[in-house]
Amino acid sequence: MGKCDCEIAESEFQPFPRTGVMFDQMNCDLESLLEKVDSDGDLVYSYIIATIKLRDSRFVRTGSAPNFQGGRITLCTCKHFMRTFLDKDAWVGKWIAGFTGVDAGYRRNALVFLMMVSQAYESQYDLWASEDVPLETKLAKVADRSRFGDLYRPGENPIDLYSYGSYKPPIDNHVHIQDNEWHQDIDYKGCSDRRASLLIGDPGSSFLWDRPTIYNEFQLHRGQKKSTIQALLSKLRVYA
Repeated sequence: MGKCDCEIAESEFQPFPRTGVMFDQMNCDLESLLEKVDSDGDLVYSYIIATIKLRDSRFVRTGSAPNFQGGRITLCTCKHFMRTFLDKDAWVGKWIAGFTGVDAGYRRNALVFLMMVSQAYESQYDLWASEDVPLETKLAKVADRSRFGDLYRPGENPIDLYSYGSYKPPIDNHVHIQDNEWHQDIDYKGCSDRRASLLIGDPGSSFLWDRPTIYNEFQLHRGQKKSTIQALLSKLRVYA
């Protein structure tokens, strides 16, 4: 019997899916991607995932977000400021695209994931309490079991939903344990004093690549770039 996600995730890198919808849609070619994504006019935010490296021509993940475990892509412990750009409900239906830096993409920004947001939450407690996210998905992502977890399990008597003291602390070797970086995952405010929304991808509109396959024609820079999804798709190219 193979190891479960939470056991595999204790290794050096966050694993890519090996089963399920995320696996079935992994490494989609550009022609198929263009056929599957039909959202003319919808906004997409593109950014560079600094924790993606290239090893033996494959991507490896050293960070907790985006998190690929449990059958859904989540963005809950990275890009805090970007996640304050919109109100929680306004994120639903928007797209997020994550690219490598040029060092991991053969001098180009290679596409790692593309997802349409299906749910967004204002607190880790709200996400954990939601019946729209399967329990098995939450357990595959929980930070007190996985060093790459991006969800924090509420404690027995949570009083302040934005206080780290209301949640179980992450496992000792968690990637955000140093300098209590995980406290910011619980409580972060940015644009217009908004809290960073916790974003969940729609499994049917989520795509992953574990190797350089598709890249952005124009080099990306730090921060994030906003465009329509169709404008982004028009700039994607295939590695020769």
